[in-house]
Amino acid sequence: MNDFERDDAWQKSVRDAVLAPGFYKKYATDGRYVVIDKGRLATLWQKRYAVDTIAQGKNGAAVCIEEKIVRWPGYHYASFCLETKSCTVPGFESPGWMFYGEADFLLYCFAVASSEGRTDEVEELNCWLIDFPKLQEWFWPREQNYPEFRNYNTINKSAGRKVLVKDVHRAVPAWQRKVKAEP
Repeated sequence: MNDFERDDAWQKSVRDAVLAPGFYKKYATDGRYVVIDKGRLATLWQKRYAVDTIAQGKNGAAVCIEEKIVRWPGYHYASFCLETKSCTVPGFESPGWMFYGEADFLLYCFAVASSEGRTDEVEELNCWLIDFPKLQEWFWPREQNYPEFRNYNTINKSAGRKVLVKDVHRAVPAWQRKVKAEP
């Protein structure tokens, strides 16, 4: 198992244990939502449209959500890492989800580790629900204003920009929610 697979498995476990009961069951109409990580078309939805979950909105419409759940021990979360290149490996380059994503919302969650500091046990998620099309529209003309990051620890060596949370919050419709793990 490589770093991407380990992080993906961790993210899904946090989604299932914390995000689903504390966010989707609470905010989706009648708690209706479907996670898109198993099934024949799941990979297509994720890789082509950047959709991880579909929830039923207030007006009954399907709402497509791209999820990011991140953890960095001892790091103060001041920025969103917005992926501009999914793969930077020569000969396999591909655009990131900020380019091709079609989701209605980006749900970006910062994991708050357990009181013992263990990142495998999440007590709370500091979540931002961001209007994704508006984020894309705002971001691209400003991309160069933000420092680049490169994730050399994954097989694809993805890259993107570290964009300040406060800048996004000022410019784009975004709502912050704290989601606590249920005992």
